[in-house]
Amino acid sequence: MPSAPEPDTPPISRTLKRSFWISLLTVIVLLAAVWFGGRGWMARSVMPYSGELILPGLGAEVEILFDERGIPRVHATTDADTLMTLGWLHAGERLFQMELIRRLTRGELAELVGAAALEVDAMHRSFGFSRRVANEPPELDAGTAALLEAYVAGINARIADTERLPPEFLFLGHAPEPWTMEDVLAIAYYQTWYPTTLVQRMSAAWREVAERYGDEAVGWLSAFPDWKRSTLPAGRMTDASNTWVIAPERSSSGAALHASDPHLEYDIAPGMWYAAGLHSEEGLNLLGVTVPGLPFVAMGHNGQIAWAFTVAPVDVFELYRQERHPDDPGLVRGPDGWEALRTRTETFRLRDGEPVEREQHDTPRGRVVEMDDDEVLVMQWAGFELPLGDLVGHGLAINRADDFDSFRAAASDMSALSVNWSYSDRDGNIGYVQSSPVPVRQHERYFQVLDAANPENQWDGFHPPESRPWMLNPEQGWLGNANNHAVADNWDYSIPGFYKHLRMRRIATLLESKEVFDREDMTAFQLDRVSDRALTWKDWLAEIAHESGRERLADDIAGWDGDMGRESDMAGLFARWFNFLPHSLATMEDTPEWQDMLMLTDEWLHAPSELAPMDWIDRDQVALEALQKALQAGARPLGAIQHLNIRHPMADNPILDRWLRLSRGPFPIGGDPGSLNVSYASFDRVSATLRSRAGASMRYVMDWSDPDAFRLNLTVGQSGHPLSSHFDDFLPDFLDGTAWIVPWSRDRVAATAANRLILQPAGGR
Repeated sequence: MPSAPEPDTPPISRTLKRSFWISLLTVIVLLAAVWFGGRGWMARSVMPYSGELILPGLGAEVEILFDERGIPRVHATTDADTLMTLGWLHAGERLFQMELIRRLTRGELAELVGAAALEVDAMHRSFGFSRRVANEPPELDAGTAALLEAYVAGINARIADTERLPPEFLFLGHAPEPWTMEDVLAIAYYQTWYPTTLVQRMSAAWREVAERYGDEAVGWLSAFPDWKRSTLPAGRMTDASNTWVIAPERSSSGAALHASDPHLEYDIAPGMWYAAGLHSEEGLNLLGVTVPGLPFVAMGHNGQIAWAFTVAPVDVFELYRQERHPDDPGLVRGPDGWEALRTRTETFRLRDGEPVEREQHDTPRGRVVEMDDDEVLVMQWAGFELPLGDLVGHGLAINRADDFDSFRAAASDMSALSVNWSYSDRDGNIGYVQSSPVPVRQHERYFQVLDAANPENQWDGFHPPESRPWMLNPEQGWLGNANNHAVADNWDYSIPGFYKHLRMRRIATLLESKEVFDREDMTAFQLDRVSDRALTWKDWLAEIAHESGRERLADDIAGWDGDMGRESDMAGLFARWFNFLPHSLATMEDTPEWQDMLMLTDEWLHAPSELAPMDWIDRDQVALEALQKALQAGARPLGAIQHLNIRHPMADNPILDRWLRLSRGPFPIGGDPGSLNVSYASFDRVSATLRSRAGASMRYVMDWSDPDAFRLNLTVGQSGHPLSSHFDDFLPDFLDGTAWIVPWSRDRVAATAANRLILQPAGGR
């Protein structure tokens, strides 16, 4: 019988780190070094930042001003020329990254990097991002289509300059194909699924516990007890985390404040975001971060409004079991009787071997993830059902919005994109919008594998965009969200999901600490290492230490302030203890695997023992065993056991790594999942060390009283080219928390520009 599936593999980084460089590349590298002068020769492909160039297809001259960190400010006559220039810049700095994303979306990564990427390709091919765009071309209005065409033309103009292709293409012996609008649309579609990969392990843990312990566990996971926080609770506004906005009456400047620091994998270079300013006489006027491969600003401001988002881990999936017909295995049982099990053969070309054929299956419910002779396990996802046509158009509409109503109209309807949007504007308004397409469920059996033959288990469409959670100008004077519930139990319909509340609780404490805040407070909060998790459980740990006869240690723990700073011995001990807890729990009889318990430890500890599953476990005994393991590993500062290593995908080849200086680190890192300055780390229980893999991928702070003081930081750098001066020049600021200022007004931009590049249309002026 099929069981609940394992979490889907995260997108690019881990696969590439395992799979990339075979011995042939070493030979190619050595030949390149001998024949072409090595680094100096490859530096010719670094994108130019000054001078004058021809960009065929432009309608008029475009000026680009780069600041000292390589952030471009594009000044053009038309919106089309602006986005064409953005496409050219994306390809100039991130073409190899864009090729990886495009191939990932298509399920063609193994053709470039080898057989180790085959399973990832098979998974992405089964979702059918590119296939659906090809088979069901989205209907685009003429204006959106024209802007997409301009953006793609800019990418292809850079590709056509074959002498300036990044070195990765040389090493792989690969020339990228021209881009198409369909590539951009498929990546946009993929991006609606990508946020769900960030919570796949959480959802797997929830479903495993629900499957193991039944309705009791479902009720426990679905409940909203006092310790949790929501964005829109009854009677008052939010407790929040990671993106928050503050109204003018609580701001020392008298204007709205806005902070954002989305969390993504940050142990690979380049990161996801490319910062840019886009300014057109025709209307576009933007500053923020973009995603290479997409033609709009994902988070930032336009001089009138600012916006940011965090993942909303709403359950937009359903898992069904469908019985196979005993006489015809090509049929499966659905709510209306037997229906076809559709089969297709996919061919995967491998760089290092013969093509491989795989059969993939789906039913009218969705994608088949497991099957045996008797039944299939099927994943239904909102993205399989919702139209794609408005996705890019609404992204561009957010960029053009000038008030909350126009912003909400676009942000609440982004196909299957499940995120929490924060909003502020020059006029002092603050707001929140959730975009999640919440299915209309006829049941409350959440987090379980359901019988597809039962009509009551089917979705009845989606709650309309206008009914999704939102708020404008709360009386409390602030609001925000991260991965917590948008609403408690007081909304018109249930919104089940895989929520976390740690950082939200911490920012609630900070935003209740005084009446008025300024931009320095916003930055300080983003850098805060005090952990809600540590504050919650340190007294219990001190009691365990006291009862085991460790009086001095108990006093030290009790007196600790919960700061997960890298220099703190107590932070190091607490991190080891908490990470050993799920291992100790997993050794008990009839408990889930430790990976699932790791995801659920906070929730399980918060729940009264008689209400949570595994009520037979002696929690103090588990805590003592974990403490003993932590002490055996030794009490050391957190920064001595938790490190960040940043690596370009090519760094797995040691010769390339040394020759091109592709790796950065290890750096000692503080923080944990409960601190605003977060660190998500993998724990090695043998060495009792942590490898930090995800955290703040970008930080911005806006004080609307002075848009020229806009603070915008990346983690590594703007460029994906290892030999560019902008490959890692943001890294020191990221590590020490120094804010980078990116002004808004053209005069200030010109005054702080480090380089000026002019793009001319073919034929000159």
